[in-house]
Amino acid sequence: MTKTEIEQYLYKHIPITKALGVKVVSFSQDEVKFEAPLSNNINHRSTAFGGSISSLLITTGWSYLRMLFNEEESVPRIVIGRSATNYIKPVKDDFTSELIIPEKEAIEKFMEMYGRFGKARITLKAKIKNSEDVLAEFEGDFVVMRR
Repeated sequence: MTKTEIEQYLYKHIPITKALGVKVVSFSQDEVKFEAPLSNNINHRSTAFGGSISSLLITTGWSYLRMLFNEEESVPRIVIGRSATNYIKPVKDDFTSELIIPEKEAIEKFMEMYGRFGKARITLKAKIKNSEDVLAEFEGDFVVMRR
């Protein structure tokens, strides 16, 4: 999938991403980055709303998995099973999420389990950073199930 294709897919299938103003910065097996404007996600303290931060981080992980299964005849169900977001510092500007790409061995094991059982679980991590600091960290367990 291209950056434009995943962005349009998200807007259609996960409508909150359009409301959040999510834009794809990079989208490949080596790097997944999304950005969102503060103006769409502002809270009463003029910083980014925690729910928006969490939603963007979950979407970053979800989209990576969607990409891995793009060639499947029937795209599997991808759901979040557990998520934890650590809010380290206030997000005062437009913000970007970045997936921490899993080790090759972890992806291979995950894909093997999916192929064998039609269901697999993987833990993904992502972060929100500004130029020098990590502002939020995410860790979530995603479950992928054959339709």
